[in-house]
Amino acid sequence: MKSKFHIIVAVACLAILTACGGGSKKSDPVVVPQPAYAIKDVTVGGGTGSATLAEKGDLVAVAYTGYLYDSTKPDGIGAKVESSIDSGTTAPPFTLGVGGIVPNGWDLAVVGMRVGGVRLATLPDNLAYGAAERKAQTVLGVAYAAIPANSPLVYELRLVSVVKPNQLPNQPGGTTLVITELQAGTGAAATAGKTAVVRYTGWLYDRTAVDGKGKQFDTNIRTPAVDALSIVIDSSPLKVIPGFNLGVKDMKVGGKRTVYIPATLAYGSASPSTTIPANSNLIFDIELISVN
Repeated sequence: MKSKFHIIVAVACLAILTACGGGSKKSDPVVVPQPAYAIKDVTVGGGTGSATLAEKGDLVAVAYTGYLYDSTKPDGIGAKVESSIDSGTTAPPFTLGVGGIVPNGWDLAVVGMRVGGVRLATLPDNLAYGAAERKAQTVLGVAYAAIPANSPLVYELRLVSVVKPNQLPNQPGGTTLVITELQAGTGAAATAGKTAVVRYTGWLYDRTAVDGKGKQFDTNIRTPAVDALSIVIDSSPLKVIPGFNLGVKDMKVGGKRTVYIPATLAYGSASPSTTIPANSNLIFDIELISVN
């Protein structure tokens, strides 16, 4: 009788372990199928010379809409996840071939486009946001789907402008603040006492670089999330370095600038972090989002 009981218990335990996967088996990681990188021209831009052609080293402005890749949909276009077109803006201008500011796939996809052209780019996750993820969000009243980790994406890219390296203004490298207007805004102006909301990227000034931009030390343009910075123009005390305040002052909403800030209007002889040495001249790309 005792031995029969032991057999019954053993059978019961075996059944439980089988049902539970043995009690120690770990679930396999989810593998997201990835499409091959591909581009498709929807509209070919204008011009025949190099002036309208996007090439490595050019400073380009691109309007975009991003979608989750869905193999069951035409061109793989699934749910919308982000868009500058919805807000009538572009991504911050970036130099082709440098990387680090926009998804790496853009560097590949924009090369060869002409101003006014529209191109669809299918990007596997290693050319998009990789393992980064973002929750669903609503921006300016437009709802965007979440971006799960390791998501392939499809982008509609519209080439708005091309600036060749030899057309970039000479970077002064001196003690005077220099503002280069990239795009004139049309909204409210960031005057004294107003609260300006901006997106920015900052670099150490490098006079050997074609655009003066050396090592990037800061940005509030996160991929895929975007964190805006709010500052009160001419506040006392200032929340930002004096040159940044002057660079934003009098901008209009929708405007974009490149601002050269000499060390005397930045951190001077101080070294605020390991990425900004003492007496550093700086360069910022700044986009004004709103003014209150």
